[in-house]
Amino acid sequence: MNMLKTLFDRSAVKASPRDTDADWEEIGRTNPYYGVLTDPRFKSDQLTDEALADFFRSGEHGIAHEANRLKARHPDFEPRSALDFGCGVGRLTRALAARTGDAFGVDISESMLAEARRNVPEGAAFGRELPDREFDWIVSLIVFQHIPPERGYPLLKALMERLALGGFVTLQFALYRDPRHASVPGGRIVIGEDFTTVSNVAALRGLAKGEMVMFDYDLTVIAAILFAAGVTDIELSHTDHGGFHGASIHGRRAVQLC
Repeated sequence: MNMLKTLFDRSAVKASPRDTDADWEEIGRTNPYYGVLTDPRFKSDQLTDEALADFFRSGEHGIAHEANRLKARHPDFEPRSALDFGCGVGRLTRALAARTGDAFGVDISESMLAEARRNVPEGAAFGRELPDREFDWIVSLIVFQHIPPERGYPLLKALMERLALGGFVTLQFALYRDPRHASVPGGRIVIGEDFTTVSNVAALRGLAKGEMVMFDYDLTVIAAILFAAGVTDIELSHTDHGGFHGASIHGRRAVQLC
């Protein structure tokens, strides 16, 4: 516990050299749907009713897939509430609301949230702050990779503090990248064929506001946070997006903590 106290001591956390909040506010203002799924059909100047329906349908399919994975491992998986961290325009929140009847989407971008609130489905709500309550299922997909780890680790801890006993998590993190991506801004870890590790210290300050930056996380720290919260029943799966490697994490918090 002292290790975690030290890890999350704000005075010990270095300020990120990149204001990713400003990036996402700009993305939400100019290209909210494309900012979530980088398919040209979802760009603001090309978005049609059909494309928008496909966009939200992809969220339904995604949540169904994640639920099936948890159900296969935990037959009693029947969440009655869900938290969607980094909800954007509500692609997954809408599907979570349909499945649980009680879903809350959190995002840093007011412009994204404004878009999400345009057609709020029954059982869904949105906000910029984490609500002070517990949830049966906490979901965060393709989100942390856009948050500097210095901020992301404390946010993960805050999420776990809102996970109900016996609750479930579905999380995704970027972990490292192939050498050909070593110069891509935002990275933290590059691993070559000989498995030697090299930190990527690419400059971030020269990028224009609104750039989508990728950050790699340390799996050891992620595991420490989850284990400390009682999320010890974990399934880990490899993800590979063109040489950007990561992990999909499905887990459950113990029904009773020791």
